[in-house]
Amino acid sequence: MIHPHPIAFVFVTLTLCGGPLFPVGSEHVRADEIASVDPNARPAWIWGTQDRVAGQRVTFSKPFQVRAAVARATMHLAADFTRCSVTLNRRPLAQLDEYAPWMQWDVTDRLVTGTNQVSLDCTSGDGPAAIAMSLEVVYADGSIETLASGEDWATNRGAAVSLGSVAPEFWNVSELAQISPFEDYEQWRRASGADAGTDPATFVTQPGFEVDLVRSAGPDEGSWVSMALDPQGRITIAREDKGLLRMTLSRDGKRITAVETINDELRECRGLLYAYDALYANANNSKGMYRLRDTDADDQFDRVELLREFPGQVGHGRNDLALGPDGMIYSIHGDSVELATENIEDHTSPLRAARKGQRSEEGHLIRTDRDGSQWELVASGLRNPFGIDFNDDGEVFTYDADNEYDMGSPWYRPTRMVQLVSGGDYGWRRTTNGQWPPYFPDHSDNALPTVDVGKGSPTAVKSGARSSFPPHYRRALFALDWAYGRILACHLSPRGAGYACRVETFLAGRPLNVTDLDFSPDGDLLVITGGRKTQSALYRIRYVGPSQDAAPQTEQQTQRQAFSNRSRTLRRQLATLHHPNTESLATAWEQLGHPDPLIRNAARIAIEHQDLARWRQAALSEPDPETQVTALLALARAGNIDDHDAVLHALDAIALNTLSSFGKLSMLHAYRLILADVSTVDSTASNRSKQRLMRWLETEPHATVAPLGSGGSVHEVLCRLAADHHLAGVVPPLMDLLRAGQSQRDRMNALFMLCHQPDGWSIDDRILFFEALGELERTAFSGAGMPGRLKQIRDHAIAQLTEDERVKLASLIQPSTLSQATPKQVSRPHVRKWALDELVTALDQLSQPGDAERGEALFRDVLCASCHRVAGRDGVLGPDLSSLAARFSQRDILASIVSPSDVIAEKYRSVQVVTTDGKIVSGQVVTGGDYRSSNLQLATDPLDPGKVVEIPKADIQLHRPSDVSPMPENLLDTLTARDVADLLAFLTQ
Repeated sequence: MIHPHPIAFVFVTLTLCGGPLFPVGSEHVRADEIASVDPNARPAWIWGTQDRVAGQRVTFSKPFQVRAAVARATMHLAADFTRCSVTLNRRPLAQLDEYAPWMQWDVTDRLVTGTNQVSLDCTSGDGPAAIAMSLEVVYADGSIETLASGEDWATNRGAAVSLGSVAPEFWNVSELAQISPFEDYEQWRRASGADAGTDPATFVTQPGFEVDLVRSAGPDEGSWVSMALDPQGRITIAREDKGLLRMTLSRDGKRITAVETINDELRECRGLLYAYDALYANANNSKGMYRLRDTDADDQFDRVELLREFPGQVGHGRNDLALGPDGMIYSIHGDSVELATENIEDHTSPLRAARKGQRSEEGHLIRTDRDGSQWELVASGLRNPFGIDFNDDGEVFTYDADNEYDMGSPWYRPTRMVQLVSGGDYGWRRTTNGQWPPYFPDHSDNALPTVDVGKGSPTAVKSGARSSFPPHYRRALFALDWAYGRILACHLSPRGAGYACRVETFLAGRPLNVTDLDFSPDGDLLVITGGRKTQSALYRIRYVGPSQDAAPQTEQQTQRQAFSNRSRTLRRQLATLHHPNTESLATAWEQLGHPDPLIRNAARIAIEHQDLARWRQAALSEPDPETQVTALLALARAGNIDDHDAVLHALDAIALNTLSSFGKLSMLHAYRLILADVSTVDSTASNRSKQRLMRWLETEPHATVAPLGSGGSVHEVLCRLAADHHLAGVVPPLMDLLRAGQSQRDRMNALFMLCHQPDGWSIDDRILFFEALGELERTAFSGAGMPGRLKQIRDHAIAQLTEDERVKLASLIQPSTLSQATPKQVSRPHVRKWALDELVTALDQLSQPGDAERGEALFRDVLCASCHRVAGRDGVLGPDLSSLAARFSQRDILASIVSPSDVIAEKYRSVQVVTTDGKIVSGQVVTGGDYRSSNLQLATDPLDPGKVVEIPKADIQLHRPSDVSPMPENLLDTLTARDVADLLAFLTQ
């Protein structure tokens, strides 16, 4: 069995696409309706010994059989407090640091029929090291086999030791939160003309829960944007236009017995908080935080005072409020609100651009005392975080928005759950359309998100601690997705100073434009809908299932919790040093090389608050490599050009093999900052460093994984830096990235880096570049920014061409060729209807091997190239056929061509859509970009990927995976056995 790991997780999952028709929105299904892994196959946390100490080397190896063709294989891995190198069938898959994110890979194309093997080479860190892994395979016939880590795994120290099973709420649930292309971003509009809330009988929720519609907003009660319960359990609701309503629940919580207006002046109060015998309100359109008090004990707020004005725009504005365990009132703002600079203690680094006087539009977290007399800026670099709340550990979280304009691009940042730490800069900067985003790439001095969620429209966040729900939900955070009508349950697992997180869809409805939530005194979840003048309603969600006791803690959970308690304490101690302090340097310096990114960044921010003269020389002479790269990054951020040569010299002297991946990323960002203006650096030092970067690029493995949100793997960030400086020899590795790119994001990333390179090209490289760019322009599904970005790439690339290249590439570089005509199949006479056994026999009788050059021509003549790629060229609608010989026998390859519908890889399967008027349309769903469109896009012609049919999502009644491959079955019938041999020679060379 293959074992999942608590902190870094590798799953292999193969899921069959087929079966019955699905209603629209059925991606949100009940947990008991999902074809899930057998609970007995749930992986265990394992290690090589019972006692774990830092520096232990443990190698795990597990052979497994794949008995037939696979439809999809997905691998998940969790690795707690261990560096881990992962290989599958002797091919590197990833290199993980001690705090690498939970990983998931589609490894369908890496499996072979017969014996396979997964191996993990691990070295333990300071925490309770363990790994957990699952490999689930779904065959083409629908059967499923699951491999999971356990005591039957062998290690170099003997049999693996089990430290307890992975908790079920962390098992394969994040996939349930992904937005499907069938989801309608425009579902909220259906509430615009409604006269009542949506019938909760149409909602889909987790088993054991019931939903009641308590009350719909009356015609004169406006649309509702936030809520809070007062000490008497009454519900205060903020109207979108202005004013506050107060509602009294009946004793049984089923209805509202009284409604009254308690304020009719404050405009759009997005945040409400009862604390200190007052109601605090973030009035967005009134541009300030207010305190409302009842000074004459008549149960009415007779005194309304402005505690602080917050200038700026109102779109991404003044949002939620929460009371912290420190007694402070926390307020979250979007990037439309101006960063406060006067009369505020700023815990963020003084080396940030915003601290140096540069205008910076970014969301941020501030806090104040009960009277609004003391103000502090806690964290920044957010886009539009709407909600905040604290978990049981006293950590504050938000659910931050994506930038939908960038969907489909390499720099698209999905919605993300974020643990807001002192001094954290989460990297977002508002940008002007038409420019490359300033937050691309993210880098190692950004604070890391807890988990990327995906597409959505975040509103409120609330801890489940006060709920009457089962124990694992009481430990979760509930987050609202307004656009797609969802409540997400975010399950947190302590991980050093931070958390690992798994996200599931807890409840979904259409329309269900959720704006806020809270828990009633008896633990029921209360939710309101509204916004954009839509019909509002109040719902109550109750747990009515069987009573559930908290599961006993496993050994790994117990040790992880104890270790995390110590880590959080250390991070909080460092946070108290986020201000100038003559005593703090030594304390923070000791933690600059800490493997936990949250602790390391907290220490760096503390150092950056100190006078540069106190630590400059220590940074240049520090003997520990991990400590030094962080210190040198701080020195590079300081911006003192007199230090640049010395920083480069120190960076060049650090041995790469001594650094973690996070350390390498810190080193690369320090190089980037210093080399950004070569006029500030001695040319000899600059050239020496650039030569070192190219030598590094030649040896850095591709299969590396970066900490979540840090802008890519070490290899990718290294490529980007080399590309930015047009280093000699950079084109070949960038072309390798383009050829290997499996996704729209990967291909565009390579094209973006390549388009600026003036030298080092062969004519074949240029042809492949413009072919790949044209393919992307025809097939990309994306946000509104994509066409302009692709045009920029094309314009930059054309500007680099010589006159001779312009002539040779004229047919590829002209914009008029972007809408290519459907490729024409070369007319060939029918040879015979080939059966598999007959074809194998005919090939065995040939006396000469196939001709790969002639086979390449046939690959295009019979239109294989319309859907399939080889070595980075041609179509993208079908599987990449590079390296076929390493994975499949000749007979397997022929079988997939002769009978393509026998095995269809899930990600290439077509779908049948049935509309409300009875029409049936089949095609491949165009994915990867902006799902805000109210139309589903289907590529209906595999020979012409640019031919797309749009179907209004509101008109889709049912959809189901197709059992028929888009690949024609008679593909080889115009070929002789010699032709087929030539085609195979090309595909397997």
